[in-house]
Amino acid sequence: MPSTELVIGIDVGGTEIKAGVMRGAEVIYTERFPTGRENGADHAVNQVLLAASSLHQTFPEAAAIGVVVPGVVDAVNGIAIYSENIYFDHVPFKQLVHDLTGKPVAFGHDVRAGGVAETMYGAGKGYKNSFFMMIGTGIAGAVIIEGVLLDSPYGGEVGHMDVASGLPCACGLTGCLESISTGPSIAREYNKRADANFLGGREVLEASLSGDLVATEVWNSAVKAIGQVLTATVNLLAPEIIILGGGLSKAGSHLVDPIDQYIDSHLTFQPRPKIVLAKLGDSSGMIGAGIFALRALG
Repeated sequence: MPSTELVIGIDVGGTEIKAGVMRGAEVIYTERFPTGRENGADHAVNQVLLAASSLHQTFPEAAAIGVVVPGVVDAVNGIAIYSENIYFDHVPFKQLVHDLTGKPVAFGHDVRAGGVAETMYGAGKGYKNSFFMMIGTGIAGAVIIEGVLLDSPYGGEVGHMDVASGLPCACGLTGCLESISTGPSIAREYNKRADANFLGGREVLEASLSGDLVATEVWNSAVKAIGQVLTATVNLLAPEIIILGGGLSKAGSHLVDPIDQYIDSHLTFQPRPKIVLAKLGDSSGMIGAGIFALRALG
């Protein structure tokens, strides 16, 4: 791939849109935009187009644009088929962004883009088999086997594995990992128990570190559920390395250490994978969108 090309990468999350201009892993310029999902899907779509227009106007020399979103995607036709968190319903992003900018556009899944970026430039570099888990407004995973991305529209949806939380999930089921271990769900559970108004998991962690026993219980339950799912993933895929990204990964050792301990206590004969934080931080999806943009150039 012509990695010397200047490209635009747009990573659409449930809370914010991360947009950047880059050459390979070198991020030259970034902007962030609120997704505004609470205002409905049409507003969120317009925010994506605003991001594309803004960066295109600032860097008209960029050769192509990559857009990645959560949920079920049709990467070939560039359509966001479904998202339970942002409410996308068959949105033709590839065509919309191309019509707006006139640039070649690539489209794909945000977490699989992050997994590709971490494999090429980040913590997964040098490993043949890895699992990248994005933990933010939603939870999903990217599976790399023998250096190749599992690029199924329905693959890696570990956020909807049943951890018996007893809590409703946005997908319509009860007990999913997303119901207890995303940033918003951690805050929601704490608010329900403590009559508070926290917005995200970071506030719950900070309260826990300050001695709040309710916050500690909520945080520990969330991290334990992630450990359960990752243990199942190790049994199924035997990755050499597990890479944790997304907003919750900013918790650092407060996330990694208890997951390490859980997996250590639940594996017997299975090879023990390394568990690390995403080297590219919360830019992994954006950089992956840039990698996809390069593919649009042929």
